[in-house]
Amino acid sequence: MITVVRRTLATRLIHAALTAQPGAAHTRMHRQIWSPCPASTLALPWYLAEPLPRPLLPASTGIPRGHARRNANIISEGSCGTVYKGSFPGRREMAIKRRGKYSLWGEEAFQAEITILSSIHHKYIVRLLGWCAVEEEKRLLPFLERKEMERLLIYEYMENGFLSNHLHSLKWSSSPVRASWKMRIETLLGVSRAIEYLHVFALPPVIHRDVKTSNIMLDSSWAPRLIDFGLSLTWDETECSGITVQATAGYVDPEYVTTGNLKPASDVYSFGVVMLEVLTGRTPFSLWGEDMQDMVSFALPLIEVGEVWKLLDRRLATEPTPRQLEAADLLAQTAARCLQLEGEERPAISEVAANLQGALELVHGDGGTNLKTQQGELNPQIYLQWHPIL
Repeated sequence: MITVVRRTLATRLIHAALTAQPGAAHTRMHRQIWSPCPASTLALPWYLAEPLPRPLLPASTGIPRGHARRNANIISEGSCGTVYKGSFPGRREMAIKRRGKYSLWGEEAFQAEITILSSIHHKYIVRLLGWCAVEEEKRLLPFLERKEMERLLIYEYMENGFLSNHLHSLKWSSSPVRASWKMRIETLLGVSRAIEYLHVFALPPVIHRDVKTSNIMLDSSWAPRLIDFGLSLTWDETECSGITVQATAGYVDPEYVTTGNLKPASDVYSFGVVMLEVLTGRTPFSLWGEDMQDMVSFALPLIEVGEVWKLLDRRLATEPTPRQLEAADLLAQTAARCLQLEGEERPAISEVAANLQGALELVHGDGGTNLKTQQGELNPQIYLQWHPIL
């Protein structure tokens, strides 16, 4: 049951969260406008009955107002709406997802996020802190009004942004994720554990249906979190057939596209694309040489003939060590199995996670010797594997 509040009260809530600053004047609201998650995972009170900053800040703060202020706090914008950074008194930061005017994020996606995220709790899955819906009356003509529902979801704030930006954005060119094979594998392992929890331990099991690098965020300690459950479904084999295809091009399971049958193996396929993206540092559709190519179609033949070195991201500051090359090969072989056209031929996500754990142990056990020997001379066998043209 959605809690509906008056437009004026909800506007004050939104502006208060987006403009909260230390020392600002406060007002008090005494209405239940949140429908919280279970008490075990909830960090905000059941009732919003605590002082909130006023919507308008004193001019002396120097903070831009109105649209300029909202733009300063935007985390991301997309077809599902806008996500803002906000805070409440005590400086508790949060992410506020707000449906845009032309958003594709409807009631079904809103309810999916609430239902699923309210019932699960995992260290690698973002937490839902609360939600509300606002009934707004819009005057179309002097004699004609229309009621619309504005929806808000409140999540814990992820300080280090999206994995996709760490891999592809110039802003994050010095990111530790981009610079370290160890951190890349740790990130993949965390996401695989999140998907494993959804498939194996959640009751009922959950299919995320939109696993991609822009749905993976990194918290303040650089741990990954799987986000955006608007397309997710609880899995029942008899009910997940003939499903309308909704997913992201480049990541979507081709078997799901052709049959309409959604299975946990669909998430495994999408995660296989994510693994290749982390391995190569390239998007699912990238320039390889002079041609724009599908990464999966380009990568699988090279993995099959043992030429994984041709795929590796060359932006890292140092050349990979032999153990890092071994870990990369294990990662690539696992990704190739995830990307089989038929779901039955793909490994379960638990097996994928086990392989990633093995790859991480290879990197952890690395003594740090790269492709050169400790005496500073080239190790010909390993060097030729990395630079075969020589």
